[in-house]
Amino acid sequence: MRFPRFSAVAGLLLAFSLPAVTAHAAGEEQQIRSRLQQAVPDANVLAVRPSAMPGIFEVELAGGMIYASADGQFVIQGDLLQLKGKQVVNLSEKSMASRRVALLKGIDRHDTIIFPAQGKPKAVLTVFTDVDCGYCRKLHQEVPAMNKLGIEVRYLAFPRDLPRFGLNGGAGRDMLNVWCSGDPARALTLAKQGEAVPQAKAGCKAPIVEQYKLGLRMGVKGTPAIFDEQGEQLGGYITAARAAQMLGLK
Repeated sequence: MRFPRFSAVAGLLLAFSLPAVTAHAAGEEQQIRSRLQQAVPDANVLAVRPSAMPGIFEVELAGGMIYASADGQFVIQGDLLQLKGKQVVNLSEKSMASRRVALLKGIDRHDTIIFPAQGKPKAVLTVFTDVDCGYCRKLHQEVPAMNKLGIEVRYLAFPRDLPRFGLNGGAGRDMLNVWCSGDPARALTLAKQGEAVPQAKAGCKAPIVEQYKLGLRMGVKGTPAIFDEQGEQLGGYITAARAAQMLGLK
C-alpha cells in the first residue's frame, strides 16, 4: 500500500494546516480525520468533502488526494473517474485543477523566474523545475521557441532531493544560488547547461522550500511539472509545438 509512504513524505516538510471546507456531514468528516490521524499520524489533512460518488468523501492531503468511506474505515488511493456515455471524466484532476487556480493566483511574480513571451502573451505556463533534472534541461531548450509563440514561462523551484539535503546541498543549494543571483534567468539557464552559478550571499532568502511545498500541494510528483492557467497539468517534457497545440494557440 502506497499511502503510508506518501503521507510520510507530505508530513516531512508540510507541517502546516489550512482550514478545511466544512462538509455537510460534519460527523463523517470528523470520523474520517480521526481514523486517518490514528492510522497515519503524519497525514496532513487539509480538507474533507463529499465526492461525486455517493457515500465516498474526497480527502485533500498536503501532497494530493485520496478517497474515504463515510465511516473512515476504507481508503482509496487513485483517480475517481466518471463514465458519461462514451466519455471518461477524471473527477480527481478536475477537482485538483480548480484548487490549483487559486494557488497559482497566490504566487508572487517576483518569486518566480520568468521567460517572457515575445509581444503580447497569449498564454502562461507555470513550471516546477529542478536544475539537475534531465528532462527539465531538455524542456528549457524549448523555452525560446515557446516565447516566440507567445507563451510566457514562469519557473518555480522543486528540487527533488530537498527532503534529503535541504538547502545545504544537492539541487536545493544550487537553486538557492540561482534564485539569489542578480540575473536569475541567466543563472537558471547556466545551471541547466551544467555550468557553475556563483554562491549565494550569506543571509540571502529565496522561497525554495515554500515553492517545493506548493508543488506538493498541487500534486507534483516529478519534474518538470507544467501547469496552464486553468490549473490543469499538461504533463512533463513537451515541445513548444505541442505546448501551443495543447493551449489552443495557432
